[in-house]
Amino acid sequence: MEWGSRIINSDGIIGKFEEYLSSSALAPATIVNYLADLRAFLRWSEETRDAACSPLCLDTSDIEEFCTYLRDEKGNAPSTVNRRLQALRKFFGLAVTKGWTQRNPAEKVSLLDERVSERSRSLTQEDVERLLEAVKISSSRQAARDLAVIQLLLGAGLKLGELTELRLEDVHLGTGQPTLDVRDPSGEVSRQVVLDDDVHHALRSYLAVRDAAQGVEHFCVNRDGNALSTRSVQRLLRHYARAADLDGLTTQALRYVYATRIYESSGDLEMVANNLGHRHLATTIRYLRPGSDK
Repeated sequence: MEWGSRIINSDGIIGKFEEYLSSSALAPATIVNYLADLRAFLRWSEETRDAACSPLCLDTSDIEEFCTYLRDEKGNAPSTVNRRLQALRKFFGLAVTKGWTQRNPAEKVSLLDERVSERSRSLTQEDVERLLEAVKISSSRQAARDLAVIQLLLGAGLKLGELTELRLEDVHLGTGQPTLDVRDPSGEVSRQVVLDDDVHHALRSYLAVRDAAQGVEHFCVNRDGNALSTRSVQRLLRHYARAADLDGLTTQALRYVYATRIYESSGDLEMVANNLGHRHLATTIRYLRPGSDK
């Protein structure tokens, strides 16, 4: 991997970070976690950035994007995101000391408010209705699309990345039971989600006014007709959350509402796991019952 103007082995960097942590009198478990956090960051950097871009050249906005990815796409708890941010602060602090980079981009990234996030995971039915009403009364020209976006999160349990990668061919609203296909990063269909009447109606209403640029097959598009970005989804959700007095609301919170609804109506953990795309039932148990693995 390229680091600035020199080639340095990633394992070597991790080894130096381990030496640095060990000299800081940290608990062994903390060191293990921080090393895992750095590895996760390096993987993310390799997967999302140009091959010629060194992780040491990333700035504060990149670190913020990584934290958003952890929270909204990976579903990490705020405490986990904050720990990983602390690990990056220490790593980049070491990098500055060693002369690998000139600044610590993680220093100015704020820790997540764990209290707000926990509240957002416990949305009441009244909260949900207030959010949907905020979209329905909006004067925005994109209101139909915005309602479809929120219903895909709330009523289909899509992750943020799954939503922005959804294609027209994945949505089946014809005769019979409406469904949508969810694809994994390789493009293969990983699961099929049955849609209820509210989601079905929202998607049909959006399709009637969807105005995509030529050749764009993404289901959700922006005002220019191109694929809607994850940042745009986060921005529109923040807008309607503020209007509904639900500051701190995340896309992950809406997915959590979807999961709890399925579980409360069926009591079937395997059904919840299948609908969320979890490979292991233990993941679903931890998701629905935070702290159950402690």
